[in-house]
Formats: sequence, structure tokens, C-alpha cells
Amino acid sequence: MNTIKYVIISLGLTMVLGLSSCIEADIEEAVEYKDFYSTLDDADAAVLGIYGKVMGIADRLVVLNELRGDMLDVTTNAGHDLMDINQQKANKDNFWADVTPIYEVIQNCNDALYNFDIMLEKKKLTEDQYNERYSDIGAIRCWLYYQLGVQFGTIPYITKPVVKIADLVDQQENMKNLDALIPELIRFMESLPTLEDYKNSKLITGTIDGVSLIPYFINKKCLMGDLYLFNNEYDKAATIYRQVLAKNEDAGATANSTTYRVYDDRSWQSGEVTYFSVLFNRFTPDDGSKLYNSWTNMFKLKADDRYVKNEMIWEMSYDSKFAPAYPFIKLFGTEGKGEYYLKPSKYAIDEMWGSERQKNGYPYDCRGVSGGVTKTADGRYAVAKYSLSYDVVGKPYDDAGKWYLYRAGLLHLRFAEAANRSESGSGYPRLAWALVNDGIIGSAFNWRHADGTTFRGDSTKYSSYGPGRPYPAPYYFDGRFIDQPYFRSAWRYNGGIRGRANLQNVSMSQIATKQDSIAFVENMIVKEAGLELAFEGHRWTDLIRVARRLQKLNGTGGQFLYDKMHRKYELAGLPVPDFSSEANWYLPLYK
Repeated sequence: MNTIKYVIISLGLTMVLGLSSCIEADIEEAVEYKDFYSTLDDADAAVLGIYGKVMGIADRLVVLNELRGDMLDVTTNAGHDLMDINQQKANKDNFWADVTPIYEVIQNCNDALYNFDIMLEKKKLTEDQYNERYSDIGAIRCWLYYQLGVQFGTIPYITKPVVKIADLVDQQENMKNLDALIPELIRFMESLPTLEDYKNSKLITGTIDGVSLIPYFINKKCLMGDLYLFNNEYDKAATIYRQVLAKNEDAGATANSTTYRVYDDRSWQSGEVTYFSVLFNRFTPDDGSKLYNSWTNMFKLKADDRYVKNEMIWEMSYDSKFAPAYPFIKLFGTEGKGEYYLKPSKYAIDEMWGSERQKNGYPYDCRGVSGGVTKTADGRYAVAKYSLSYDVVGKPYDDAGKWYLYRAGLLHLRFAEAANRSESGSGYPRLAWALVNDGIIGSAFNWRHADGTTFRGDSTKYSSYGPGRPYPAPYYFDGRFIDQPYFRSAWRYNGGIRGRANLQNVSMSQIATKQDSIAFVENMIVKEAGLELAFEGHRWTDLIRVARRLQKLNGTGGQFLYDKMHRKYELAGLPVPDFSSEANWYLPLYK
């Protein structure tokens, strides 16, 4: 039989990433394979080489996840390969559907994991050193397999290093569909020595051209939560997501309310703000000229900015002086090196962001135009998220930027999705609704007396049915703000995903039953994920996860995809793909 094409390559130690203060060895120095994996610095060089190669496939992963979704479309500049991906089809020569570059990185991971085992056995790594590096690279391999599974449905799953093509066994023995792949990835992740971040490694003291490497490495708990959620294990997903959300909850009152809290404070008057909200001047809330969109700052500022750390959980920074090249300007940009191959869909502009209303009635969502989207002088809409720091003073059209892999907005939406369908509580749709709308500080947690009147008191701002009746862990959030006695809880400024975008709450007042509420809130979350996370590489994963869930529950997965996708194609004058069969949801994996 034919086999998948594999190109097994070196660990990429010659990649010039501009790394400093990380490892003592010169990573550009050629090393014989038999002499490699001898020291801790060799292990660190392998880790960084793998991450460098992950950076090299960023465009492929973003294109597959976003162009197959509803928020992104092709321009007239796009070639046939992009057009085919956009229309849910590909042939064996399609550049974007070629899995070889992804399997190259997976095989590098397999090689590193194999050699880390040997280094531990030979005491070239201590147990702590091994645990951190093995777990990190094991998680990256799981994440890559997860990406492949979502796009192709059934894939070869190989965990041993392959030196020569002749060493590959019959591929059919290694093929796994998503029903088998996701539990296998969960099993492997649960077996890792640690899910914690690097703590004492020189890897996190390094920089890329002065930018910290701390957010550069995958967050294993977020990945674990995503796999549980995809597998419909909602309480397990919520539990591990909550561990990430809890970061700095036990810090002092000044510091406990910012990290991953989707912080929102309506007290802005003028000047810069340090949180990521859409704001109007408090004294002129109806004056459109007094709008300040600080939501975009999370994309503009460097990865180690003190405030960006409150939002970005996993992101990679590219510098124009070093390889690999930043790929997103070419794809999305309209000036300089931009080829403008891809653009926001008309559906995204007109019917997603365009259908929203701000709290003061203004008819637009600033996460679209003026946020993640820009409108050029000649009337074209362009993706702006990846170029907000592109044309800056002193660096006109500098080919550099960030790749946003996981952030607090995404984490809140994923946690809300898990809470909505909690097995132990038969679902917590009201909590999920609140986190997506105006948050813990909003209207959701003002409990009511038996006569229906609302008790308005700062002490009531916590996720509870009322005093003494709190949600159980991991669904409890304390948002109290009390002066007598003095108390400042960690979630006192949580304004919700829509709240910090200054948008009106989505009403669910007409929903009669809890089951109807769960279905309504899930659909709301899917839409909000498109509005909040457009172009960041999550859209197709979100759509497929929910489609598979609904297909198993009641056979409506295909209808769900049609409902979410058909307007993109209709407004673009293209035929709507056939989503009726689950086999049509995935790209062909050519062998």
C-alpha cells in the first residue's frame, strides 16, 4: 500500500531564533547525532529547536482552523490551494493540506522523548529536569495530533522515533479516528510526570531579542482541559481549567484581581488604561468620539508586558531579524510585505459583529472593525490582529509580531462551555451565561429574596444561589467587594467576555426549561467565540467539537454546521458545502 509521505529532519539546531541567556551551548554549532543528548544544554537545545519548528507551521495551523470556519474568507489574490480549503476540499497537491511538515515536528518530538528517557536512565538529567522537559515536549506532540485529528478525522498515530522511511510499519495499524485518538491523547497527558509550567529551568530565563520566553511554552493544563471538553468530560475539563483560572487568587488584594480575570472597570475618564476593555468616557457615555478601544492592546503590546501577562497564557513572538519568518503579514496584510490573500468574511462583518449593540446602543462590536479588523482607505476589510504592531514608529512595516495560541478570553469561553453541561450539577447554564455576558460583577449573581425582589449588596457578588448556597467546586467564584468588614475578593472586577467589550447582555429571559437553557447557552458560546477569537486559530476546532457532541446526542451535528456556515458561502456567492454526512466534515488524508 502507499504510505504517508514523511521527511525526517534534524532538530533544527541551526535555526537562528535570537535566543539569549537560555543555554550555554552554541545552538548554531553542528553536532554529530551520536554526540547529541549528552548534557542538559543539549536537552534544552532540542526543546527550543522543536518550538522553532512549531513556529514554522503557524500559518498552516491558523489557515486550516480559520479558513474552514465562518469568520475568514479568501480574496481575489488567493490561489487555488486556499480557495479549495475555503470550500472544504483539497487534493493531494494542496500545500495547506499537506501533513508532512506537521509530522516532521511530531517525529522530532518522538526523537526527543526517546532520548530524554535515555538521558534520565544514564543520569544525564535529574528527575526534575526530565519531568519538565519530557512533559513539555509530550504535550506539544499531543497538541499537534489534536490539531491533525480535528482537520482530518482519521490519522496515523506514531509515538516512536523513525530514522528511516523503511522503519515505518504498515500505516493501517497506526490509524486512529477521533473517537480513538482523543482518549489516547488524554491517557498520555494523564501519564505525564507534571502538568505544571517550567519553574527552575534556564529555558524560562531566556529571551527572544529581549522578549521573555515564559509565555512561549505550551500550557499543559489548558490542553488537558481542551481534550476533556472534546471528549465530553465536562467536570474534568472545568476542574483543570479552574486551576488555571485560579492563578494568583491567593495573592494580596492589589494583585489578586487581574491575572486571567477578564478584568473590567467602567471608571475610565481619559488617557491610557491597563486592562483590555472597550470604554466610553464615564462623563459622556453616549459620545462616540469618546470611545477608547483598549481591547486591542493585548495584541499590540509585547509578550512580557506586565498587563499582557493578565490575558495571554501561551503566545510566541517573532522578530524580523531571526528565523522562522513571521507568516501572517503575507497572508493578511495589505501594505508592505502583505499579499492580502485572506480577509474577514462578509458574514463576519455584516451579521456577526454587525448585528451587535453596545450598552449605550451604538450599533457595532469593536472587536470587529477598529479591533481585530481594519478598513482600508479603498474600502477593503483586512484582518488586523496580527499587524497591530506591524507599522510602528521606527519600524515601518517590520515583518514581526506575535502568534496568539491561548489567552484568558478563550479559557473563559471553554470553562463556560464545560460548566454549561456539567455532569455533576446537571448543567450550570446561568453561570456559563454570566461568564460570557457581564461576569461575576454583573447581574447574574444578585440573588433574590423569596418574594422575587433583588437584594442589592456588595456581599452578594459571588457565584451562588444565595447566602449559604454556593455553587460547588470547581464552579465557585467569589466576587465580593466589601468595606465593612474590609474584603476584596479575586473576582470582584470580572466583567465577562461581552462586558469588557461594552456589549449588551444576550437575553435568555424567554427560555423556559433548563435543558432549553443549556442548548441556548451553548449556541451563544459558539457565536461569542467567533466574535472574541476570530482569526486566532480556534474556530474549526470549536465548530467540530460541538458538531460531534450534537451528532452523538441527537444526530444534529450536520445541521449545526450548516446553520453556522451557510451564510458565509451564500454572501460570497459560493455553493454551501455538504455537511450532512460526518465524513464530509474532514479533509482527505492522502497516502
